[in-house]
Amino acid sequence: MATEPLRYAVDVTQEDVDALTDFLMGVLNGPPLQPGTEEYRTDAALRTLVPGFTGALTYQFRDEVVATAQQDAHKQLDRIQDIRSAWNRLAEVASRWKDVDGFATERWHTVRFDDADDEEGFRRWEEKGKASTSQATDFVFEYRIPGPRQSGQPIGEYVVARDPGHADRWADFEATAQARHRDGSSRQHARFTGTSPYLFSRATALATAHQHADSGAAEESLEKDSPR
Repeated sequence: MATEPLRYAVDVTQEDVDALTDFLMGVLNGPPLQPGTEEYRTDAALRTLVPGFTGALTYQFRDEVVATAQQDAHKQLDRIQDIRSAWNRLAEVASRWKDVDGFATERWHTVRFDDADDEEGFRRWEEKGKASTSQATDFVFEYRIPGPRQSGQPIGEYVVARDPGHADRWADFEATAQARHRDGSSRQHARFTGTSPYLFSRATALATAHQHADSGAAEESLEKDSPR
């Protein structure tokens, strides 16, 4: 079994699976317990679950499964994600004994990512999300326009906001949380576009928001829109 710290699902080995399974079955097959007690039921349940997780993992290390995955990127991804899922369940059970002698803390723990590329992709997505959140706190000169009506009541609202650094750049947002913005063709979450939402003039942004609101709101004059 490898001794370096386990970081990614792709680093899990059959030796890891065998070693952790042997450890768990050893602690679970301890002194006899009284049938009918909660301790007996819990121990019996775990002795049933562990082989199931182990079997799912061992299947992924069969020669034919590995060979097939190496020839198909989609199957390779499915294989690694299946390993991560089953390994994490097995490691979560084992974590209850992490203070017991013989527990390999550097290897026997859950993993968050499939591999280094998976982690890097998440970090990039996370940074875009942080940038979007930071940008949202700077919105100024906002206008709130009621959304489409249902049973006489507006459903949601649209917000028009000015770029804090450019007086002539405005954006059209859906809902007060500014979680989604119009990029010129469709409403997309800012974290997926990574671009500035401030693409319109004030008049165009207001007109676009009104266009997506109900007809009653669209008939209101722009002068009636009140800054928030």
